[in-house]
Amino acid sequence: MNIVYALGAVSFGALAVSTVYLWWLLRELPLARRAVNLLMPASQILFVASAFLLRPHFAAWEAVALLAAAMGVVCACLNPLFFRSLLDAERAGIEAERAALLEDQVAAQEHYALLMRRTQAEGDRVRTELDAQLAQVEAALATGDDAAALTHLAGAAEVVRTPDDRFCEHPVVDALLAAKAAWCAEEGVELDADATVPGDLATPDVELCALFANALDNAVHACTALPTGKRWIRLYAHPAQGYFLLEVENPVAAPDTSGREGAGRETDAARHGTGALPRHGLGLAIMRQIVERRDGDLACTRENGVFTLSALWKD
Repeated sequence: MNIVYALGAVSFGALAVSTVYLWWLLRELPLARRAVNLLMPASQILFVASAFLLRPHFAAWEAVALLAAAMGVVCACLNPLFFRSLLDAERAGIEAERAALLEDQVAAQEHYALLMRRTQAEGDRVRTELDAQLAQVEAALATGDDAAALTHLAGAAEVVRTPDDRFCEHPVVDALLAAKAAWCAEEGVELDADATVPGDLATPDVELCALFANALDNAVHACTALPTGKRWIRLYAHPAQGYFLLEVENPVAAPDTSGREGAGRETDAARHGTGALPRHGLGLAIMRQIVERRDGDLACTRENGVFTLSALWKD
């Protein structure tokens, strides 16, 4: 019996030390999540304690208590390894997502550089044509041909009149929106973007890319699950009294109610409006980290077949 009690004491002590270590190991997680994770070692402590509480009611309680105490020691040793593996896997996933977002930013910047080269080439063309038109105006005035001079002046005005097809003032966000607009066109998605993003926004470029890219990627993937003609995305991005609001709306497919196995149960992906998008959870996690770090909030709602993602953060 002394061996049983001794092993029980060792088991309780090991589980207590394991619990304290897990509390420290999970220190970077929110308090509520840490508490939920500690339910596992707490249940193990209760399991070992219940085996010893059987003594008045069970003749062979010593064997049960001995087995429970031994299992408690084993669990105390394995708990840190288990939770550390989970944390490492989660961090690896988040780092992979961040790497993908950085690649998105690099692609957006490359697209912006291409646009700048095209703009420079267009500027050179406009300058050449404008010089030619003005030379014609000068020649017409020299000969007293007022009608020809007016004609060439109109031509010069037409040369310098170029359409404004930029999405916003911020160069990186503008390039990213242009790239996403091209993707939407390929997928048959109608993109309506109302974006007022100042060029001097305090939010870092990489965070802006993460927010805009994830929001639009999720919306496009959700739209591709719908038939052509019903695919649309509305994007609203504007400063709001010291904060910045990004809101994206898109239609989502209705849940399956055909009666098949699993029908009628709305999946997590469908609830979030993403279809089968493996990176969606990590994408939302990255977005939530960014907005919460900037005293903001991320909200996702679904109503009448329309999914709305709203991100508000302090800029």
